Amino acid sequence: MHFAILLIAGLTAAPGAPGQAQDRTLAYRCGDVAVVGRLKNGGWEHVEIADDLLGHGWASATLKIRKRVHGALRASVIPVRYFEHSYLREDRDFLFVLRSADDGTYEVVAKRLMSARPRLAASCT
Repeated sequence: MHFAILLIAGLTAAPGAPGQAQDRTLAYRCGDVAVVGRLKNGGWEHVEIADDLLGHGWASATLKIRKRVHGALRASVIPVRYFEHSYLREDRDFLFVLRSADDGTYEVVAKRLMSARPRLAASCT
């Protein structure tokens, strides 16, 4: 019994276990914008990918920004799009890394739920 408890404790504390700092750190480019905010999902454009069992597509959404973390962005509500197999949650805040697109929208290039206590990498690439 004690061995099983020690084994479980050792496995959950192992390097690379979910929730550790490297899993919560988001990389970003110097021209990217990082914000904390919440989505309001919009349209969905399915993308056909061979052998894709889950199905993926581009979702459009409106992002209400609660806090700017990195980069210059004036608006507090912006149009975004992201590539996923389903819509992202609308009832929770995320840390988003955004990249400006040619059409005036932003593409979500990385994200983590704020409940996971995410952070940005120490410096941009």
